[in-house]
Amino acid sequence: MEKKYLAVDLGERRVGLAISDGLGLLAHPLKTIPWVSTADLAAQLRPIIREENITALIAGVPYTMKGDKSQKTQEILDIIADLRQHLDIPVVEIDERLTTRMAHDILRTAGRKPSRMRHAVDQVAAVLILQTFLDQGK
Repeated sequence: MEKKYLAVDLGERRVGLAISDGLGLLAHPLKTIPWVSTADLAAQLRPIIREENITALIAGVPYTMKGDKSQKTQEILDIIADLRQHLDIPVVEIDERLTTRMAHDILRTAGRKPSRMRHAVDQVAAVLILQTFLDQGK
């Protein structure tokens, strides 16, 4: 049975999206959308979820390096709680420490300037979140 997952990297200005293949093995960048509100994000995610037959939404949570909650962590957890109210699929939380930094490193290694490719940074961070989830065996 095919299981596809969608991941979100929730930022203050943008949301990076990544999608898995039908086997649930590999994550691929999808797109970046501007952050407006939770309701707007849910409205933009619903058609993707429906058209791609998404099994679950994977949301990155930015814990501190010590694994504690910060103000930003709580803000993201509140958004995730709201998304659960707006969407008809499970929303799974995953620790996303360092994904943005890793995304910057990946783009630099590819010869790109992260400062000029902010939309790509968000997508690569979402790919890292999703691939971590997939590698953990769901």
